[in-house]
Amino acid sequence: METGAARAWDAVDASASSRAEVLAELNGRIRSMQKATLGAGAEAPVVPVVSELRDLFPGGGLRPGGVYEVLSPLLATMLLAEATRAGDWVAVVGMPDFSAAAAASAGVDIARVVVVPHPGGQGIRVSATLADVMSIVVLGEAADVGAGEAQRLEARLRRTGSVLLRLGEWAGAEDRLAVAERQWSGIRAGHGHLAACQVTATARGRAAAPRRVTFVLSEMSDARDGLEHSNE
Repeated sequence: METGAARAWDAVDASASSRAEVLAELNGRIRSMQKATLGAGAEAPVVPVVSELRDLFPGGGLRPGGVYEVLSPLLATMLLAEATRAGDWVAVVGMPDFSAAAAASAGVDIARVVVVPHPGGQGIRVSATLADVMSIVVLGEAADVGAGEAQRLEARLRRTGSVLLRLGEWAGAEDRLAVAERQWSGIRAGHGHLAACQVTATARGRAAAPRRVTFVLSEMSDARDGLEHSNE
């Protein structure tokens, strides 16, 4: 972790030797935080997303209480940016390669990110605990999800209005978000530097026709280049 805020949370798994200690530490920390609740249900406002991704969603943002399959770490990171800028807290669970520098370059306020990189076999329980105070929880693809666990977590999300972004499959997800194409620019006649990447992202779900957006990541910094590379 590249920032003090993220590094403090990186110690959650290392400082506890048992499941009970991990969950107790998480509970203690989140009680000291105050969630800017967006509300749950059909009449609740959407969780805001960056303008580049807004047209992927029928309501212009993430539906509170919804679960989304996200097949791209780049998109998952971008979806955290607007919520953190609005003052909400977000969590990243089970993503040991999560880069705070790359997230910051994508517009995420890293001071409002909770990172639990190694939840062991407790990814669902940790995500459920964090969903009580976080607007968005990202769950890495390494975490196993049983049908019963998934249903219980979905019920909890509906109560709290939090959103789950699952890096991997989730039966009954609101939408499946993916990067369909990338086109790099900057190399000419065998020389030069990569200057920008045009990205086409898609959303396919049960509630609406497939959607797609195209945007450009320009002036690629090392951090953003690393975030894009992790998506391959």
